[in-house]
Amino acid sequence: MSPSVLNVEKLSIAYGGKRGWQSAVKAVSLRVGQGETLGLVGESGSGKSSVALAILRYLPGNARIAASALEFQGRELRELAREELRGLRGDRIAAVYQHPGAALSPAMTIGRQIGETIMRHRPVRYEEARWRSAELLKRVRVANPERVLDLYPHELSGGMQQRANIAIAIALDPALLVLDEPTTALDASVQSEIIAILDDLRREHKTSILLISHDINLIRRSCDRVAVMQSGAVVESGNAEDVFENPAHAYTKALIASIPALNFTKRDGRLAETSTTVRDRPWTIAAPTDQRDTDQSDRQVAIACKGISHSFGSQAVLHNVDLTIGQGETFGLIGESGSGKSTLARIVTGLQTPSQGSVELFGSTVAPRAERRTPGERRDVQMVFQSPDRTLNPRHRIGRIISRPLRRLAGLGRSDARNRVADLLRSVRLADMTAEQKPRSLSGGQRQRAAIARAFAGAPKVVVLDEPTSALDVSVQATVLNLLNDLQRDKDATYLFISHDLRVVRYMADRIGVLYRGRLVETGSSEQVFRGPNHPYTKLLLVASTDAAQIASVQNGTAAELQPAKGCCFADRCPLASTDCGEAEPASTDVGDGHLIACWRHRELS
Repeated sequence: MSPSVLNVEKLSIAYGGKRGWQSAVKAVSLRVGQGETLGLVGESGSGKSSVALAILRYLPGNARIAASALEFQGRELRELAREELRGLRGDRIAAVYQHPGAALSPAMTIGRQIGETIMRHRPVRYEEARWRSAELLKRVRVANPERVLDLYPHELSGGMQQRANIAIAIALDPALLVLDEPTTALDASVQSEIIAILDDLRREHKTSILLISHDINLIRRSCDRVAVMQSGAVVESGNAEDVFENPAHAYTKALIASIPALNFTKRDGRLAETSTTVRDRPWTIAAPTDQRDTDQSDRQVAIACKGISHSFGSQAVLHNVDLTIGQGETFGLIGESGSGKSTLARIVTGLQTPSQGSVELFGSTVAPRAERRTPGERRDVQMVFQSPDRTLNPRHRIGRIISRPLRRLAGLGRSDARNRVADLLRSVRLADMTAEQKPRSLSGGQRQRAAIARAFAGAPKVVVLDEPTSALDVSVQATVLNLLNDLQRDKDATYLFISHDLRVVRYMADRIGVLYRGRLVETGSSEQVFRGPNHPYTKLLLVASTDAAQIASVQNGTAAELQPAKGCCFADRCPLASTDCGEAEPASTDVGDGHLIACWRHRELS
């Protein structure tokens, strides 16, 4: 057995508040050996992040901690002085958190933030620290690192921000990495790259890793052992493959049953929630939903993007995007971080003005900015952001946050709005008492569910969902996805659904668009895209979602690279590329039944 790097015995944590002490973690024991990866999974609010904060000695002042042992490399962490802790953090122990934007200083460039960590712990000059920073960005698959070093966090996508955080964490080859939801913002291909980076650290530097995630597939692919937490306690632990292949605890079985499979769609049934482990429970679909599946062409167009292009300074992020979504349809949009998905979503909702092109809602062109749209147009289009912190006012209670759109958009009175708040909270599986809490007292998953409740408060016709379940564990994700489908069936709502989780997109979407470097390279029905033939980039994403090893054969760059001057945008990474592919940009070609692929070699695709 390898020597213990982290040893936690009978850890208990409680938080004090107006209602007294609330227990968050109950007698949790964990051990991480040298070069080992331990996965910690469970629902949001189960205490996973509290365990991580206790290990790092970052618990807030209102926390009370008790443990038989809390040791790092044989040293009791609770006995270390403040200066000793500072020496460990960032050097021997490093952390990557769930929300990348919150971990980066908005006033400092990426290069300065990485370099600061190196210079604090190593006797090096600025020039060497900058060179090392560029090398670290290369290790986390950031192309053109010299350019990224001079950018500020707000100029990067969520996935790029997270890669910068990982670069900071591994800057000094720590003995222990604590990763709290590190791949929440990352697409399938970049997630596979991060898994490969973690494997390299373990193999070359014997780095030990505590990986906290609600993504069971990630834990299964990257961890040696796993511990499953429920309500603050570890209910099952053991070898990762054994636990997931033969779960013994009912809660573990329910979590596994909640995961969508790549061949499982909403037409096959509802997703299992923690109260049941039966995935194929019949889903009673009303006639309008059946009609949507069989005769989409007769339905009114809800959203039409015409020639949308957009640039941030000299950097183009969208290129002449044409997109239509029918009423009552779910259109899934997938692609790497930095591909322009969120920018397109913000243009549809009027939060971003396109450089060129227009947006039509139900056949009428709307103003580019939401402020210039009519009250009805603003009510009809709502958005759920990737990070709930961008939606929820930290100074207000959840009840007030949700009741405001009920009163302003739905026209309800104060009393009716208060009653409707309770209904909306229950619909996203939050307790009634959540209305009296502020966002900071909720877990990340609970905040996202509150954000979803807020978006649906005004009964919108179109909802843009930008990574709506990225912060949710699989059981709550199942509840929310079932809820979204129920609302769509009842209200005939239209969804633009953005996600890097291909299993979720496969389950939810009627049609799918694949965005790469701001260009739609493939569009088709969910069945067409997942059955193939596929654009080479789509094929890369599908491979990455199931096999991290195979991606290395075609992974030659990232979405962070500068746009090519001409030719196919994927030519520099494509295994089928020839010299002709770099001469002109391919047009979308119908390969059958409305399945569009933008590739010069489309006849050779399989």
